[in-house]
Amino acid sequence: MEKIKKVFIEPGCTTCGSCEFIAPEVFEVTDVARVKKNANIKDNQDTIEQAVAACPVFVIKTKKE
Repeated sequence: MEKIKKVFIEPGCTTCGSCEFIAPEVFEVTDVARVKKNANIKDNQDTIEQAVAACPVFVIKTKKE
């Protein structure tokens, strides 16, 4: 299985908060959703995948090795 190397959010986020609820170690939602600067991508692979799947507007993207 390929590992996630990078995670980012494309324009179009509705700030629903699903990503932050699922993976608060990685995502932060205020006026916009963002990936935390020091997020540990390596240790949060499963919750990142869950957040990607839960995004209602499909704007959470990943780059894999």
